[in-house]
Amino acid sequence: MTGEVKQKKSTGSSYKIGLFKVVAVLFPFIILLLLELALRLFGYGHNLNLFVQDEQHPDCFVVNPHLSERYFTITENATIGNFESFKKQKPKGTVRLFVLGESTTIGFPYMHNGSFHRWLKYRLLQLYPETDFEVINLAFTAVNSYTVRDIGRELIPYQPDAVLIYCGHNEYYGALGAASTSNLGHNSTIIRALIALKQYRLIQLLFNGYHAIFSHNGNYSDVHKTLMERMAADQNIPVNSTVYKSGINQFAENINAVCQTLSNHSIPALLSTIVSNEKDLKPFISDSKQSAMQVFLHANEEYASGKFTQAKASFIQAKELDLLRFRAPEAINRQIIQISKRYPLVTLVDSRRVFEQHSPHGIIDKNTMLEHVHPNLNGYALLSEAFFQALSRLALFKLPASGSMTLTKLKDQMPVTLADSCFGAYSIALLRKQWPFNESIVLARPVGTEETVGYEMAANGLKWNDAMDKLMTYYQQVKDSTKMLKVAEAVMLEYPLDPTFYAFAGKLCEQTHDLVRVSNYLNRAFRIRPGMDLAQELFSIELKQKHLSKAIYYIDYGLTQQPNNPKLQNVKQMLQRMTGLTTERREQRKNAYTELASYYGLLGAAEVAGKYRRLAENSK
Repeated sequence: MTGEVKQKKSTGSSYKIGLFKVVAVLFPFIILLLLELALRLFGYGHNLNLFVQDEQHPDCFVVNPHLSERYFTITENATIGNFESFKKQKPKGTVRLFVLGESTTIGFPYMHNGSFHRWLKYRLLQLYPETDFEVINLAFTAVNSYTVRDIGRELIPYQPDAVLIYCGHNEYYGALGAASTSNLGHNSTIIRALIALKQYRLIQLLFNGYHAIFSHNGNYSDVHKTLMERMAADQNIPVNSTVYKSGINQFAENINAVCQTLSNHSIPALLSTIVSNEKDLKPFISDSKQSAMQVFLHANEEYASGKFTQAKASFIQAKELDLLRFRAPEAINRQIIQISKRYPLVTLVDSRRVFEQHSPHGIIDKNTMLEHVHPNLNGYALLSEAFFQALSRLALFKLPASGSMTLTKLKDQMPVTLADSCFGAYSIALLRKQWPFNESIVLARPVGTEETVGYEMAANGLKWNDAMDKLMTYYQQVKDSTKMLKVAEAVMLEYPLDPTFYAFAGKLCEQTHDLVRVSNYLNRAFRIRPGMDLAQELFSIELKQKHLSKAIYYIDYGLTQQPNNPKLQNVKQMLQRMTGLTTERREQRKNAYTELASYYGLLGAAEVAGKYRRLAENSK
């Protein structure tokens, strides 16, 4: 009996010791969990999920405004991207494209419709009027391949039809870059782990606390300095140095990983070569042993003497020797080409070749570039052209293209206003006055309403929406319907989920008698928000274009709303008879033309009716 009591005491004691050990092990984690819950309860830090619900459209996602805080060690340097909504449930037949990259990808300095993805979307809208496109730009300024890799791996559940990638210039000075103030070392596994851990408020607190206590260099977060200056830590990176190789290696590893992830999930990736100003930008910093500036001056001499092949090689060498690496080394493009060959679902977008084809003597210069890496509007059009060519080869679109839109036509029609263009010019001028350009630039006084609006956006922070409102009011006052349409289309691209802007742009197209665009825009408005008034307008437009099957479609819609409407029933019968008449044999054409003229006249399409009467008169 005594032995049994001792055994029970021993068992109980062992249980308590075991429980104590478990509690001792778990105690730190419990404390951490309580701290995390307390920080969330008191609203510290931010949710860093990729997407959040769009407040304006509850059935849509939009990029998280705090997302880039994942990648910046100093929160004050974090940047904000585009806010382009897309449906939580992908609609059937919709083509969804995600765009990843850096400041060039987001369209700096024009932003909005200056970016290449908007040029691309506008072209697709014109060529495929029956297809709905979601082109969602997830690029940020001052990030690099770590961001592209991290975002790319999270896109799988959102059903992209393709992912478009343009990056490579920020491997040294972008967030987490090899030589940036946001550097966390060169071990990619540790860096990616820290990116993932930043979802926790406690980790955000530790990062912010470390910066507050140990950061003694105010340049790193001084908002009075350019982001370029705040991000550049090591400003002397020789060719083949450890840091130089680290930047190339991290790019290769990250882009290879994102391409592999997308390929494993059967998602096409379009990976672009990158471009930079070769001719019209002198090196920032030269080495005393291998002077980038001397090579650059020699390149200019070769160019002046007509030795263009040698000059191009020398300009590229000068860029390679530039110690301040805001322009990617040639090795980055070599990696892009190699990676694109590695995976069947990765398509190379050779943007550099396209730029060279449109540059004097194949040397990329100010004809397409603003400063070091950012294209001008002509350059962004070319960048969109390169991606369009690659997309066309992929055959993502089920319906054939409706008509054609050449690059020349795209440049003429693209809704980028003069104010947008001036905003970009003023923004670049302000940038080039500061480090590392340090140029003596005197800003010209704005002339006219458009230039003034562009200046107000660049210098005084006028919001783009307000700028478009000012332009529209001005163009209405001077009765310039062509420029009114440009503004309307610009806003339409900015807010693709709002049918009001499609309808407004469509009605402005009527004033220019562009029935193709009228039909396109009104039909897109109708698909978003069907209604009898819009159906009636579309019926009339399609009838004028002799699109009888489309006209019947809108009559059928009317009959679903008013099934016993005798007028709609009669019109449908008339349209069906008209469809039959268009296939009459040659010997019966005169009678068919006469009858068609009568029907079109009855339906209010007087111009079409007149054409058929003339055809009847000329028929034998």
